[in-house]
Amino acid sequence: MNASHAPVEELQPEQDLSLSRLIVVSNREPYEHRLVKNHLIWERTSGGLISALDPVMRRLGGTWIAWGSGKADRNVVDQDMIVEVPPDAPTYHLRRVWLDPTEIKGGYQGYANQVLWPLCHLTLDRVAYRKAYWHAYQAMNARFAAAVLGELRGKSGFVWVHDFHLALVPGLVKAALPAQPVAVFWHTPWPGPDAFRILPERRELLESLLASDLLMFQTHNFLHCFVECAKEFLGVDVRSDDLQIDYNGHTTRLVARPISVSFQAWSERARTTQVTRAMDVLRNLHVFQPEVRIGLGVDRLDYTKGLLKRFWAIDAFFEQYPQYRGRFTFVQVAVPTRGDVEAYRSYRELIRETVNDINMRYGSISNSGSPQASRWRPIEFREGRIGVDTLAAYYRMADLALVSSVYDGMNLVAKEYVASQVDEKGVLLVSHMAGAAEELTDALVINPYDLEGVADAIRQAIEMPLEERRERMHRMRTYLETHDIRAWSDECLRDAGILPPDDRPTHE
Repeated sequence: MNASHAPVEELQPEQDLSLSRLIVVSNREPYEHRLVKNHLIWERTSGGLISALDPVMRRLGGTWIAWGSGKADRNVVDQDMIVEVPPDAPTYHLRRVWLDPTEIKGGYQGYANQVLWPLCHLTLDRVAYRKAYWHAYQAMNARFAAAVLGELRGKSGFVWVHDFHLALVPGLVKAALPAQPVAVFWHTPWPGPDAFRILPERRELLESLLASDLLMFQTHNFLHCFVECAKEFLGVDVRSDDLQIDYNGHTTRLVARPISVSFQAWSERARTTQVTRAMDVLRNLHVFQPEVRIGLGVDRLDYTKGLLKRFWAIDAFFEQYPQYRGRFTFVQVAVPTRGDVEAYRSYRELIRETVNDINMRYGSISNSGSPQASRWRPIEFREGRIGVDTLAAYYRMADLALVSSVYDGMNLVAKEYVASQVDEKGVLLVSHMAGAAEELTDALVINPYDLEGVADAIRQAIEMPLEERRERMHRMRTYLETHDIRAWSDECLRDAGILPPDDRPTHE
């Protein structure tokens, strides 16, 4: 058996650090429990982090520490606040952390989502800083660190902390257990010094992250931005290759590991009869005529995804190319997020108003009053969560997918679309401000701020010859098949020493 794909249990006799249990730490939990009409139900939560890490934990086992945000989460944990997951076929432990209202409002909704999130995504006018947020963020991180230390009590393990919600956890864990191995994966972009300097607690965050042994970023550009911040604000000693930082007598290794998706799972699902049936259902739902070309966007209702600029570009497309009115429809799947934050509620309302305005100006009804009457709208706006079969059906049937993030660590929608394009007829348009653009080089790369340029790219995608579409998509699918979520997780675990170095034999 290839060592890179051997079960960890088989590797344990020869390894030391790699024998440790994996302890993943994140704000969001992979599964939550709710009560619906007095019946206890569970569901897998959404998001790129969950999609990436749940398969890893199912494969390797261990413990995942996360905030118990489900309304009935307390009903199912044991005395150590642990529940086995997935609930239908348990393979690892979920240890839940309980946050009080101040920590939720100030630490999670405040400092994490209204300070760090817009700061990392360079939407600086949306940063809403309050000193109280910082104190709540400290308390929230201390609660997570306590859970980690409790999990390590009497049992060894490798701690893998994820994302901007928990930037202080590495420093807190290392302060208590200096020899404890800790890695961090930073899923969002990392801003350069000119933006990061607006954060009053920039030094505290940098020092905590540099307490970790391994610090992972989505791209080399984000890694470089972190190094520049460490130089600027801490005066650190950086090795010539920018991949090691020495600070306070401790060395932190830095790596870039672009996250991915399960290519095989998406590709196989797209071919199922359920997805084929779902495509027929969706065509009827949206009243798609056979000759209508379909564009697709799938995003959380977050301002970093560039939805408003995307719709302005679609407006410009129908203005510049009126011949496509009635012949092209853009479907936007919009997933609600952070509805308890006013900035997000206002943004959602503005998106709805913009879509309605465009549909009013360009929409049409043909054969009015007859049994053959049909309507056409330029934008089909579907707000809410959808099932995975429905999502795969949208991915497979879309002639083009538009990812127009104003800034994104990676954007896994781009990769899910490619993995689901089993007919290899679609075209991916991806923002040059998203990490995915660095890998999926056969996509049409767009500038989300250049509305006319995006409109031109939509026209180019629609008019692209089938042979070119298939060549581009085939190359991206071939790349993604070998750079999937399994490859990503194995590389991260090799970096951490959990798995041995890749020793696949070379061909002579």
